[in-house]
Amino acid sequence: MTEVEAAPGLVTRCREWLRRAPEGQRFGDRPYASVQLLLLAAGGLLGFGVLMAVSTTIAASNDVNGTSTGAIWTQVVKEFEFIVIGIPILWFSLRLSPSAFRRLAYPIMLLSLILLFAVMVPGIGVNVNGARRWIDLGPLQLQPSELAKIGLLLWGADLLARKQQLGTLRRARHLFVPLVPGFAFVAMLIMLEPDFGTTCTFVLILLGLLWMVGMPMRYFASIAVVIALGIVGAAATMPTRWQRITAFLHPNQDKLGDNFHTVESLYALGSGGIWGVGLGQGTSKYWVPNASSDFVFAIVGEELGLLGCLAVLVLFGLFAHTGMRIAKRSADPFVRLAAGAATIWLCGQAVINIGYVTGLLPVTGIPLPFISAGGTSLLASFFVLGMLVSFARHEAPAVACCRRDERLRQRSRLQRWLRIPVPNPYTPPRRRSTPRVRAVTVPRAGGAPARTTAARTASTRTSTTRTSTTRTASRGTNPLRPTGTSGRR
Repeated sequence: MTEVEAAPGLVTRCREWLRRAPEGQRFGDRPYASVQLLLLAAGGLLGFGVLMAVSTTIAASNDVNGTSTGAIWTQVVKEFEFIVIGIPILWFSLRLSPSAFRRLAYPIMLLSLILLFAVMVPGIGVNVNGARRWIDLGPLQLQPSELAKIGLLLWGADLLARKQQLGTLRRARHLFVPLVPGFAFVAMLIMLEPDFGTTCTFVLILLGLLWMVGMPMRYFASIAVVIALGIVGAAATMPTRWQRITAFLHPNQDKLGDNFHTVESLYALGSGGIWGVGLGQGTSKYWVPNASSDFVFAIVGEELGLLGCLAVLVLFGLFAHTGMRIAKRSADPFVRLAAGAATIWLCGQAVINIGYVTGLLPVTGIPLPFISAGGTSLLASFFVLGMLVSFARHEAPAVACCRRDERLRQRSRLQRWLRIPVPNPYTPPRRRSTPRVRAVTVPRAGGAPARTTAARTASTRTSTTRTSTTRTASRGTNPLRPTGTSGRR
């Protein structure tokens, strides 16, 4: 009797759980929903990165000929080193306010330019395979181009937000200058290293900013064509680079040459099936080039199968949805631009990486965010993640909830331990007021009393208002309703 009575109760509870909750009780309407979704997506991707670092550590300790180059746990130790460094960066970033990010834009931009020039100096920049992209700092190597991504993102968002508030973005000159020349200058420095893949990432950031600011489609298509022609021209300057880019169009040709990376990654993905061969049981990581960094998605497909690949795609989709949700729900134009462009940057980088691993795009060497082996790219991803979490904390419902908890002394213990400040609501900047007219006495002819310029200006405004009101009344419209510029206060 008890089991029979319990069954309807369980079914009823399941129906109530599946039934759509009323407004205000859904998960998406909670004040910290964006923060939780963002941490869930980034934490899942970082978990995949740690698993792949453990799985590929033995293969990463051997060179192409199979000779051991160090301890087998070197890859795992290096991954945890960058995670340990990245967590304080995440904590520092999520504590900042949007105005603090705007103040950091120009110092980060200046520092990145200095490092980009320094990496080309022999003795400072490390030459690896004919490219100078890193600065040796002893146990770690810093890649200045990753810092330049953050600098350009913050600088471009702050620049466009200021112009949007001033209302000067209606002209194409204010929209493109100095944004596009600044991006072109930094891209030129990156191409001198050379680093074609990072240049493509800068293009993603630029297009993301222009898309989020609402640039007309005709301008967007024009600049996309110019960027495409520039990339083709830069690739055509070096025959080896051009051959490598166009090799993906014929994957069955030159399997041991330019298509070796693509063919081996496709073999790894195909051998995994639906369920995969098991974590650590894959063999493709021993001959797939850069299995722990650029082609780590192929190892995910082999060892975790189709389900593992779908899980990675779902997490990136959740990250993209949450980033755009933060940009949409914010009233601050800087937050909208920075959050949207950062989301396009990281998720677009993932699309390019997965595209060339699956043979749909040319191989560019762009790492997979949060999953590829640790480095400066992982540290930059931690900073951007903290920035997005900070923006999510500054949403209007989150600010109201946090300030209420602070007033009632109900803030969580974790927030107090991490010393996370209480966010302030967004206050739009005040518009520039009309400059006051200095009263200057102007003598009048014929002995009439003197009249000031301020009085003449006031009388002129009064007569203009009266004329406007008279014309409005003659048309039969409401004279109290502001029309044109006569209704401004």
